[in-house]
Amino acid sequence: MRFVVDESSWRFDGLVLAECVEALELILDQLDDARAQGHAACYSEDLFNIPVWQDQTFYDLYCANAKFQIPRATQERVAAIFSGLPKWQDGDALWPTTFDIQMGDGPTEYAPSIAWAHKQTTESKADAIACIVFLNIRPVGACNIAVSGDIACIWMVGDKASYCNFFRWLIVETTSKPSEMEKLSGSAFPSIEFAEGAFSGIKDMSKAYHELVAEVVRHLGCLADHGQRIFLEQRTRVEAEFGALGVNISDENGNTKGDKVARKERTRLIDGVEVVFWWHTKLERHQDRIHINPDRIRDGGKLIVGIFCNHLK
Repeated sequence: MRFVVDESSWRFDGLVLAECVEALELILDQLDDARAQGHAACYSEDLFNIPVWQDQTFYDLYCANAKFQIPRATQERVAAIFSGLPKWQDGDALWPTTFDIQMGDGPTEYAPSIAWAHKQTTESKADAIACIVFLNIRPVGACNIAVSGDIACIWMVGDKASYCNFFRWLIVETTSKPSEMEKLSGSAFPSIEFAEGAFSGIKDMSKAYHELVAEVVRHLGCLADHGQRIFLEQRTRVEAEFGALGVNISDENGNTKGDKVARKERTRLIDGVEVVFWWHTKLERHQDRIHINPDRIRDGGKLIVGIFCNHLK
């Protein structure tokens, strides 16, 4: 299990209907993405039985005469997604001793699914469970959650950015080798395509994996979040744009591009086509490179990461 829906954040009082529906659709998007990427999710048996607007349950808002009515299309999407999700109460995972939690310096509150996620995460960080929350009700990102005085970092996911950042955190905090990073890369960096076998090149970099992983993730995150925008602009601005984000990047010079050996070193077969990876980010000034090719972005494709290495000719 990788996600649980936080029922305690489903409070619609004070929201206008359009805001509520938009936030609800974002939750459904995250659940759809999780399922498509092979990540299991669950929810609490209480979710559809507790008041969500004044004294009414979520299903009460399906009624045609409800003052705060959930649109039919959203109703159908909720039914389609949740019909395939298990309830965590029906599983065999460990239960917390209490369902009372404290988020940061906030007050103690009753939040069973967050407490359950806290229990699983404290048992094994590698099996950390993120809480899918209702945006505008709870903050998104990494939050310190205390249960019975035991504090753990629990991720609150409410939109695409927080979803990706959870997996980036998992890579940094729980992986110990490039193959483990690769397994999570599709969820952490969905806007990047990786050449087959690329991650094995991390082993050739100048430091041990645990010393490199945070910086590699930072560079990949920047490429994933900003690469499309930056490479669609003037190429003369690329270095400055990435530099402002704290990433050193450059294209190869003319001498390197004219060298047949250098070209071969930077060439990989992508979808049956030879692709040359001239652009590269630099973890350090003189070593540890991530070679990329942005050319497919212009046609609506993804930025491609082809090579991790110490340094090429």
